[in-house]
Order: sequence, then C-alpha cells, then structure tokens
Amino acid sequence: MDNLLPFQAISPYKIRVFHPKSFEDAEEAINAMKTDDMLLLNVATLESRLAQRLIDYLAGSTFALSGESTEIGKGVFLLAPPSFSITRMMASA
Repeated sequence: MDNLLPFQAISPYKIRVFHPKSFEDAEEAINAMKTDDMLLLNVATLESRLAQRLIDYLAGSTFALSGESTEIGKGVFLLAPPSFSITRMMASA
C-alpha cells in the first residue's frame, strides 16, 4: 500500500472551514479566497448583529472578487472564488 497517494495531493483546491470570532477575522477569510480557496463560513454561534455584519462584508467581498456566495444552512454560507461555480440543485418531489 505504499503506492497510494493521499486524496488532497490530487486536487490543488481547498475548502476552508471558518468560524470567525470577531469582525477582524474577516481579513483571513478574504485572503483565503484570494488564494483560490473555497470558504465554508459558520456564523451560527455569533451574536446576530456581528453575524450579519460579517455575512454582508464577506458576501460583498466575494462579489467584488467575481465569486459566488450562497447560504447552505442557518448561519452557514459557502463562499466561492471565481474559479468555482456554485450550482443549486432542488430535490424532486
């Protein structure tokens, strides 16, 4: 089994899971997207005003970088740089 490569070596892309604690943490998230990493942002545990401020700022920054963002759960957002495309799928009834 010495000839197996770890999965991460196959793809240069990363998804970073980000749990900010303050507004100052937003810069780290933006820098991750500038290096072409996708960001899974979880603000569910933050105070609602801070969470909304971070979401607005990071969604705006994502748009400015020509990326995409979408809410995937309560307080959980996917932010993608322009090299990724977010496709929304609806389950059939």
